[in-house]
Amino acid sequence: MRGVNLDARVELPQDSDFSELARDINMLGKMIKNLSRDTEIQLQKHTDHITRESRSLAILYDVASSINLSHDLNELFDKSLQSLCNNLNASAGIIRQFKGKNKKDVVASFGEINHSFLANADRFLSIQYPFDEIKLDQIYRIDRLDYATVFGATSSQPEKLRVLSILLQYRENVLGAIHLFFPGDTSLELDSYSDLLLSIGRHLGSTVEKFRLLEEESELRVMQERTRISHELHDSLAQTIASLRIQIRVIDETFHSDDEKAIWHQMERIEYTIDQANTQLRELIAHFRVPIDEQGLIPSIEETIRRTQEEAGIPIYFQNEWPEQEFSPDVELNVLRIVQECLANIRKHSQAEVVRVLLIFRDGNNILIIEDDGIGFDESTIVPAGGRQLGLNILRERASEIGAQIDIESEPGDGTRINLQFKAEPARELLESAS
Repeated sequence: MRGVNLDARVELPQDSDFSELARDINMLGKMIKNLSRDTEIQLQKHTDHITRESRSLAILYDVASSINLSHDLNELFDKSLQSLCNNLNASAGIIRQFKGKNKKDVVASFGEINHSFLANADRFLSIQYPFDEIKLDQIYRIDRLDYATVFGATSSQPEKLRVLSILLQYRENVLGAIHLFFPGDTSLELDSYSDLLLSIGRHLGSTVEKFRLLEEESELRVMQERTRISHELHDSLAQTIASLRIQIRVIDETFHSDDEKAIWHQMERIEYTIDQANTQLRELIAHFRVPIDEQGLIPSIEETIRRTQEEAGIPIYFQNEWPEQEFSPDVELNVLRIVQECLANIRKHSQAEVVRVLLIFRDGNNILIIEDDGIGFDESTIVPAGGRQLGLNILRERASEIGAQIDIESEPGDGTRINLQFKAEPARELLESAS
């Protein structure tokens, strides 16, 4: 036993004076052997547990990194699937996204999977949509799937595959599934990973939903911007062109009168209207092009003020007290649009002689004040469908989009004052890690 041979025993005759001592020594050796075996078993279990925990952390880290660093869903699916296959030693894998009752797209694949299987995955996989009978928070297994069906015929590979399916969940909705393929003779010791895999399914499902909401929000913004462009065209350029059409009819009648003076007068009016239409078109192009200067919001506001002064001939006094800070793209865009809309309204309606644009920082709040000494207005008397009312509504909508408070103060003959106040949020990445 000193030589670590725990099977060694003391051999003595039964009637020896040391036979009882020998039995005790042999019993002790047996106990030591059992203790050593139990210790090895416990050590192996502990080692296996540490290995599983390390693998779980590696999988979780890779998936979390994919969520944080991916710019779109395709990149997210590719990175996450590759990480799962590599860490779980899967031969291959696919991710299917469910976009409707009968629309189940294979959006990512890993491994040399047969193209015909990718095109007909629904026929071979047990998880179907809708999930009327499928329980959430559960991992599904298919124990026997033909290898040739997935990879094509290869004699050196096992005949059957085992498939592990993980649902992509968001609350009570199933948005897709991850399917991992293993050789049929592989022992899927995945019970210890079930909580982790379910958590990954929920995190990816939450991220899929977040991307969907961002896409819907982007589409809504495009629709809103298109609506606003149509309103601007209707209130400016379309009306000018309609006026031009009427003037052309008038000059047609004037030609028949042989009144040369009247003809030249109408020609000058048409020329003036064309110049006006050209100016309005340039204003619209400048107003709706990508507005933010590479240097940031403040230089873009300064450029808008400079252009307005040149076109309208109105002196505009600008004062900036905002500290250096980084705004989110939404804040930059909407604040600049509000400045543009206010200055456009002043140019069209106010008859102002002086305009002031003030940027004030007070108690952690950014304050924008635009005021003029023009004729002012009574909002209660403005025609609801008119251009000015539309402009005021647009100001309020843009302020609401960035969580800002806007006050519009005006009295007939007493000018107008616009006060916008908001607490700037720092610029953030488009996607945060799913919680």
